[in-house]
Amino acid sequence: MHDKIDPNMVGGNLMINIEVKTDAGAQFRVTIIQANLNLRSTPDTDSEIIGKAAREEVVTLLEKTDDNWWKIRTEDGAEGYAFAEYLSPI
Repeated sequence: MHDKIDPNMVGGNLMINIEVKTDAGAQFRVTIIQANLNLRSTPDTDSEIIGKAAREEVVTLLEKTDDNWWKIRTEDGAEGYAFAEYLSPI
C-alpha cells in the first residue's frame, strides 16, 4: 500500500501550524538584519519608537501580545513592543 501513488491525491501548499510556548521571563536573541530592533510604545508600526534592542542582544519576554508583537525588556531595562519575527529563542 505504501509503495503506490494515490491517484486521488491532490497537490497544493502544505501549511503547518506549530505553536511555540513562550512564557513571560523567557529569553530571546535579537536576530534582526539591521543594527537595532525598534521598541515601540504600542504593538503597531505607527506607534512611537521608545527604545532600541541591539542585534544579537539577549532580551526578556514580558508579554506575548499576539503572534506578531511581543513586549520585551532589554539588558539595560528598556521596555517596549517588538516585532516577534526578529526574536529567536535561546
